[in-house]
Amino acid sequence: MTNTRALAFFAGVSAALIIIGTIILRFYFTTVGQHHAMLISAGLAFAVQLGSYALLRPARPGKGAPGELMIRWGIGAVLRLFVLVLYAPLARIINLSLDAALVSLVTFFFLTMMAEPLLLQYVS
Repeated sequence: MTNTRALAFFAGVSAALIIIGTIILRFYFTTVGQHHAMLISAGLAFAVQLGSYALLRPARPGKGAPGELMIRWGIGAVLRLFVLVLYAPLARIINLSLDAALVSLVTFFFLTMMAEPLLLQYVS
């Protein structure tokens, strides 16, 4: 499968996981402000995940130097952590519901990050 098709497939799976996560989190976060914070977190998580997967994709198993895949995966994990740390004060500054914004961002990162190894294996 080409890199473009693999990225599009990952984008579809990520969007589905984020939508499912949003639906589940809406049972806990019920106010309009919390829903708004979750939508912003969903967009941010989607963009970061696509960038992270695009970074990870060129180093499929059997391609590249030994250990390169783990290095790229580690860089993606550090990128997610960096975004989360920067998002916390930014959410406070723009008056988002801090608990909804951060819990939803972490949830979306976790769900989509768990799909990465499965999709790398499937679309190789």
